[in-house]
Amino acid sequence: MKKNTLDILSEAISDIGSWQWWYTAKDMFQLEFSDVMLYDETGAEKDPHTSMIALGFVGNAFAVFLDNLEEETGKKWYDRFYDDEIQYLQIEPYEFRFDDIDYAENVFAGFKNKTSMKSFENTEVFSSVKHILAAKCDNYGFIAGGDDLVVVGKKGRYTEEEIENAAKRWWAYWRDYWRLRNTKDAYEKDWACEVTIPVDSGHPTGNWYEGQDDRQ
Repeated sequence: MKKNTLDILSEAISDIGSWQWWYTAKDMFQLEFSDVMLYDETGAEKDPHTSMIALGFVGNAFAVFLDNLEEETGKKWYDRFYDDEIQYLQIEPYEFRFDDIDYAENVFAGFKNKTSMKSFENTEVFSSVKHILAAKCDNYGFIAGGDDLVVVGKKGRYTEEEIENAAKRWWAYWRDYWRLRNTKDAYEKDWACEVTIPVDSGHPTGNWYEGQDDRQ
């Protein structure tokens, strides 16, 4: 997967997204995320359009979970998370990066507890696979990787072109949301749009945000 696509995917997931679940099977490790800024076209035009997606690392897949919790005497947090007893973990802004080995090593070093979830022995594995992903969620974190990265949503597997187009469509929807807000044609209230505020919310047809031209 190209760096540009990975950068788009990283922003789409980490801006307001949350880590929601994990799963492993054979030579695969999967992470699931909600509130992703990729346009979900399965709903009505004016409905909220963030997506839920899964990232699957396939081929020499590994994963290590991280935390700064005190010793747990009962069921481990990652087991409670898998069983939906923990609903989601909010991703920290700018703390979600693909294919950055230095960052992954810093994330790894910054947590007290490390739990191998799949085929993890030491940090040398970070440079032995094609793709890695490291992220922080307050007192929790993860690093996972593999030789191939698969992105799956409600309609199936995304191509790189579909990821890029879905991101552009979400930001176009966001601009329309703010342009029509408080008018008779306003969209249904969308939390994702409400927390992603334009530079000048009083004049949403003006300056939206730094780097607007890259998203048109």
